[in-house]
Amino acid sequence: MEDESNQKNDKNTTHANVSADKVVEGLRQGALSAINSVAIDTQTLREQVEHFDGPRSHPDCLRLEEELTRLLLRLDAVDSFGLDEVRAERRKAVAAVQSAINLLGASCAPDDRSLALVAVEGDVAQLKTPSDDSKENERS
Repeated sequence: MEDESNQKNDKNTTHANVSADKVVEGLRQGALSAINSVAIDTQTLREQVEHFDGPRSHPDCLRLEEELTRLLLRLDAVDSFGLDEVRAERRKAVAAVQSAINLLGASCAPDDRSLALVAVEGDVAQLKTPSDDSKENERS
């Protein structure tokens, strides 16, 4: 009688372990799928960034920056469930998005309207725009 009870417990434990493994595998696959989706979107946006040439205020530059930032938010929402594989893939995807953001920053030329800190005298900072520099050069 005791042997039958032990066999039932063993079967229940085995069944529970198999079910838990299936749940973990489903979570892993879902997380990796979400990360892969972001990776594909990142590559598409990176290609657009590589072909972009314009000022920082251009609507395309602003759009690309916003879309890349949203990809980072999507990756933040992916739970790793303590799985090293998911953590590593998410880390790679974050690095790819950040690389595209850095490339965009380097590709976007500063606007004429941007301010540059020129000198600090006492507590008052003198600010100039690039157009101020060209006016100063015309006077010289």
